[in-house]
Amino acid sequence: MSETSYRIRYRKDNFEVEVQGDKEWVDKKFEELTSKEISIVEERREVKGMPGTIGEFLDTKGDPKKHTDIAAIFAYWLFKVEHMESFNVKDILDCYDRTRKTKPGNPNEAINGNVEKHIFEMAKEKKDGFKAWVITRTGEEYVEQLK
Repeated sequence: MSETSYRIRYRKDNFEVEVQGDKEWVDKKFEELTSKEISIVEERREVKGMPGTIGEFLDTKGDPKKHTDIAAIFAYWLFKVEHMESFNVKDILDCYDRTRKTKPGNPNEAINGNVEKHIFEMAKEKKDGFKAWVITRTGEEYVEQLK
């Protein structure tokens, strides 16, 4: 008896899934996996007034030159859209990569500058073994007024 293999591959932006096996299992698993991806995208769109990507959001804030402003914008996005309660320097650097912005020579200066302005405060716990911060309400208001 030969087994018939059934395969589905789906790719959208940075999301890709490929499922192979018998047709009934593949259809069920494919629906399960793609519905999770769709719910994540819909959840992001539900954030009122937020663009679909971090790069588009950065563009709505004009062309910020100061790394303290850029880091604050990234922290706002991570909190509001990606639901990160806290972030570390790696998270901020990842945002620079995702938006193709030139990284600061010393990213800790941007973070510390925002701590001094009460835009960030130290998180209670480390994140992934690194010192972590949270964006404050003052920080949220600061980013919202940036244009």
